Amino acid sequence: MECLYYLLFSDQDMPSPFIHIGYALSFGTLIMVSTKGSFTAVHCLLLALNGFIGPDIGNFIAWCFSVTSPMIADKAMTWIHHSIGYVLIIAPLMSFLSSRLTRKILNWKYIKSFNTDPSNVNREQTNRTLVPLSMKDCYLLAVAGCLLHFQLDHIFEEDGQDNFYRWILSTGYFKKPMLPLSPFSVIYVGLSTSILFFGFAWIHLFSSSVSQATLTIRLKYTSFLFLVVFSFYFSFLIVSKVILEKKAVVGEEADLGVLVFIIGFHFLPFILCLISTSD
Repeated sequence: MECLYYLLFSDQDMPSPFIHIGYALSFGTLIMVSTKGSFTAVHCLLLALNGFIGPDIGNFIAWCFSVTSPMIADKAMTWIHHSIGYVLIIAPLMSFLSSRLTRKILNWKYIKSFNTDPSNVNREQTNRTLVPLSMKDCYLLAVAGCLLHFQLDHIFEEDGQDNFYRWILSTGYFKKPMLPLSPFSVIYVGLSTSILFFGFAWIHLFSSSVSQATLTIRLKYTSFLFLVVFSFYFSFLIVSKVILEKKAVVGEEADLGVLVFIIGFHFLPFILCLISTSD
């Protein structure tokens, strides 16, 4: 009971288990709706499992060895409760165990459905819904769940003093008085914003040919638009902030840090979840 209490209620400077599980399940349910069921309930549960229990295993191991082996406890927190460490160390193990477990659960469910439906009327529907997940699929879900976990932790733990969160803010400039804006930056940001907005409108509304095409074709054009505009804008931020070491690239906005955070902890989990349904 003490171990369970620690896992559920300690370190209250972090989001609680309810938030981690609820967020991951909600995220997965939206993907389930958008994919019309290709992203199954099993996908959702594995995503949620890795969204909470996965990275927080580091906390639990640290607590177990905090008295007898402080060095092991410290290494567990450093290596496991970390987005990169979890992806390299725990995610492969979780994917192996998850793949085996889901196969056993789905086999049991298939046998149960066969016993309750001797006429085999719903056999085809059962076959469609009971699709075992490969280790690759489980690994993708483990990584996606890990990223969703740290999406919340980086912002809401340690009273806003998380190192990554502080780095995001450091890519902006919030001191007074504000530094003068670069005319080139103003033009570049305005042009990028206009191309993104009006390009999207052109693809879906105003183009005489593309706007009449199927949704799949329009989404391909949209993806290309996003890729090109975001790549050029990201390159502009890298050159300005990292190479030229400008303090205020786009006024006070921390665009570089925000883009890294959005791509790594919002877009990437969504893409990984979609790829996990491709088999």
